[in-house]
Amino acid sequence: MKKLITSAAVCSVALCALVSCGSKDKEEKGSKKANEIVGKWSMSGIESTGVDGGGLVFKEDGKGSVYEDTSSLLHFESEGFNVGGTVISNEYIKEEGDNLIVDVMGNEMLNMKKLETKDGNDGLYELKGGMLYTSIVDGMKNKGNLEEDKLNITIDFEGAHSEVVFNDIFTYSTKKDKLTVSGFSGFLEGDGDSITADYKIEGDTLTIIDTKSTEKLTRVK
Repeated sequence: MKKLITSAAVCSVALCALVSCGSKDKEEKGSKKANEIVGKWSMSGIESTGVDGGGLVFKEDGKGSVYEDTSSLLHFESEGFNVGGTVISNEYIKEEGDNLIVDVMGNEMLNMKKLETKDGNDGLYELKGGMLYTSIVDGMKNKGNLEEDKLNITIDFEGAHSEVVFNDIFTYSTKKDKLTVSGFSGFLEGDGDSITADYKIEGDTLTIIDTKSTEKLTRVK
C-alpha cells in the first residue's frame, strides 16, 4: 500500500508541474488573425516534469484548457490499473452505475464518471474523487487560485495512452500581437486575475512572451 500511495503522489505532482515550465528566449512581436490561435498546442520540455507531454487548448468560444499526456503514469492494462508503473489488480476496480472506482483495501484511489465507453475500462471519464483527484485539485487550486467546484477534469484512456484535461479553466482574447488570459493563468508570469502577454504565430509555432519568459508551442491539431 505504501508503494501505491507513493506512485499516486508522484503522479499528482507531475500533473501540476506543467504550469510552471518555461524558457528564456526572446522573440519579436508579430500580428495575426485572432482565429489562428484556436486549436491544440504542445509545449516543449514537458517530459522533464514527469509527464509525457502537454500544452494548451484554445477554443473558438474564447475558453481555454490545459492538457497533459499521462500515458506512462496512468493507463489500464488487462491485469488492472497501472499507476506510475505499479499495477493495481482488477479486483480493486469496481463499477457503481456510471462510476468506475479504484479502491485498495478501503482507500479510494480514484473515482471517475464514465462519459464515453471504449473497449474494456477504456473511455472518457470525468474525475470525481479519490486520493489522486484530491492531490490534483489541490495542486491546480494553489497554482491558479481556482475554486474546486469550478474545476472540470476529464481523463481519456485508450490502450497504453491517457490524457488529462483541465477543461475551460481560463478565458482568453487576442488583439493584434497581444494575448490576454483571465481565470487560471498559471502558465504566464504576471499579477492579477487578467494577464496580457505578447504572442505570434509562424506556421505551426505559437510563441508566447510574458514578463519573464518565452514559451514556444507546436500545433497538434
